[in-house]
Amino acid sequence: MHNMATSGDSHTRVSYRRNATFCDRIGNSVMGIFIGIILICAAVGLLWWNEGRAVRTAQSLDEGLRLVVPLTSTSVSMDQNNGQLVHLSGPLQTDSILSDSTYGVAINAVKLKRHVEMFQWVETEHKREINEGSQTRTETTYSYSKEWRSNVVKSGSFDNPSGHHNPNSFAVEPRVQVAASVQVGAFYLSHGLINSITNYRKLKPAAQPSGSDIKLHDGTFYHGKDPFRPEVGDMKVSFEYAGLSAKGSSHFGSADTVSIIAKQMGGQLTSYQTIAGDALEILYFGELSAKAIFDKEHASNNMMTMGLRFGGWLLMFIGFSALTSLVTTLVDWIPFIREVVSLGVCVLNMSMSISLSLTVIAIAWIRFRPVLGLTILAVSTLPFVISKMKVNADKRSH
Repeated sequence: MHNMATSGDSHTRVSYRRNATFCDRIGNSVMGIFIGIILICAAVGLLWWNEGRAVRTAQSLDEGLRLVVPLTSTSVSMDQNNGQLVHLSGPLQTDSILSDSTYGVAINAVKLKRHVEMFQWVETEHKREINEGSQTRTETTYSYSKEWRSNVVKSGSFDNPSGHHNPNSFAVEPRVQVAASVQVGAFYLSHGLINSITNYRKLKPAAQPSGSDIKLHDGTFYHGKDPFRPEVGDMKVSFEYAGLSAKGSSHFGSADTVSIIAKQMGGQLTSYQTIAGDALEILYFGELSAKAIFDKEHASNNMMTMGLRFGGWLLMFIGFSALTSLVTTLVDWIPFIREVVSLGVCVLNMSMSISLSLTVIAIAWIRFRPVLGLTILAVSTLPFVISKMKVNADKRSH
């Protein structure tokens, strides 16, 4: 059953659904067992892959630090460094002038990004559920407002599209221009290194385009009648640049200096394949030593490893929760026992997920660092050892 009530530029739909019976919940819990097994297997796979990736990356970085050759000069490429992993620092250079004739924008930089926003109708959905015994009443409120968005909002999918129509496309599309070639001294950067140049800064236009109805408002080009009273379909266009070149005008400031770790192939800087397995092609902004760059990469690797470990554990905890949901379902009709059993099952799931996660991590590390791996494996058994000791202590006390 559906009802609708309106208020201002919003309306509410009311619907009802039958609540699951005890047999329905048992069926869902049985299905949860299979889902739980799949999630636990996925978590084990994720944790195992993550540890292998972390070790491979750490070994590749250590290998790179041992082999890297610091270049004292970037003005000329030395043949004896061909095929070697090198480290260099210097200002970015490019002959490319990136421009947009529509808006009269031009800059000598590695990248020029055109960002476009359009004023559009946006639908917001809010749900409220009320349990009414054998059924649940759902109140869904749809409200409409006008906002600046960088993507097309499809008004045809609104619950009430009448009076809330958006254009189907942007009259001006966003885009990114990239310089054809980029150098540091005598060395040309590979596409991988150029892709790492993402220090975007806002470009402030000097003047409004001549012979056009495009307005310049607060550093942004405006398509529409009045920037202070925007209408649906109006657009704002702004520009950002990255990698300011040393060959350009000083109007935008000094050139960006970068520090690079990569393989030298003649006058080209490209990816270096390590024996450990990873490819090294690293760019940081600023003048950094080789050790400082590798330290940053190690820190980034550690953060990624910890994040994936947490994700693996969380996936495993959800898997065990689905696996044991049948236990709580069997007693969820008894109020006090339901709370006690739910708490106990939650603690059990927490212990099992932590122990199994540590076990997978430990086994993965035994291959590379046996002492550390065995230590982690011993720690993974602590919840069960402590539980056993507590049971024995209780028996002795009685």
